[in-house]
Amino acid sequence: MKYWKWKILTNLLVLSSIFNISNAQKIIEQPFELFSKSEIIEVDQYGFIYHINKDNLVKFNSKGVPIYNYSNKLLGNITQLDISNPLRPLLFYKDQGIILALDNTLSLQKSEISLNELALYQTSCISNSNFDNGIWLYDIDVNEIVKINYQAEVMFKSGNLSVILPNMEFPILKLQEKNKKLYGVSSSQIIVLDQYGSLLNTINLNASNGLIIKEESLIGYDGSFIKNYNYLDYKIDTIYQTNSYNKIIQCQEGIIGILKGNSEANSIFISK
Repeated sequence: MKYWKWKILTNLLVLSSIFNISNAQKIIEQPFELFSKSEIIEVDQYGFIYHINKDNLVKFNSKGVPIYNYSNKLLGNITQLDISNPLRPLLFYKDQGIILALDNTLSLQKSEISLNELALYQTSCISNSNFDNGIWLYDIDVNEIVKINYQAEVMFKSGNLSVILPNMEFPILKLQEKNKKLYGVSSSQIIVLDQYGSLLNTINLNASNGLIIKEESLIGYDGSFIKNYNYLDYKIDTIYQTNSYNKIIQCQEGIIGILKGNSEANSIFISK
């Protein structure tokens, strides 16, 4: 059994020369090696790590010890894992049009949800709704955001978003809900909806490689720059320039940056 190998940095890296934020910030990167390489890696808010290889999902504790796993070879490869609610992880099998709801031990909660039976044949991404235990979906075929309840009944359809937002760049690449708002991430913009599907805002922030939702701001990563969008003044500032990461993920300890190759990661702490 291999374990996490933490490399504790002795020096703080102050990158004030590339900051545009008032009161230059400190970036603290605390590298560690993953014990194995995986196709998809996610980290939940409690620090548990999830590795996906084809049809196999494994949950690890912070020491790298596997504690639970789930696999369903009949459904093929896992396309997406949503752990925004760690008590109800969602597995999405795009090729089969199937969603599975698990519990925190990765045990199947109830029968599968068939999107094909709802005529949602081209769903490309999903997200938990912690507001009402629903599930948000994006149907790329009709460019529409849909919400279904836990009984697989359609509760909301946005209509064709390209008609509603003609200047928006589509498709939606990722859906993410937090604080009773839904964030739809495209290659260069973010749309914000409330729980009832009403459009609240459009933001010109590229978060295609990761979106961190904070109380006072959004942090987006486009593969080259980590940027901060401030809710109060609508200002976008560059925090950090790096092309080392495949994506960034929010967790309880701060931000996790998964390095390209999905075999190493950094804890990234941003402080004033």
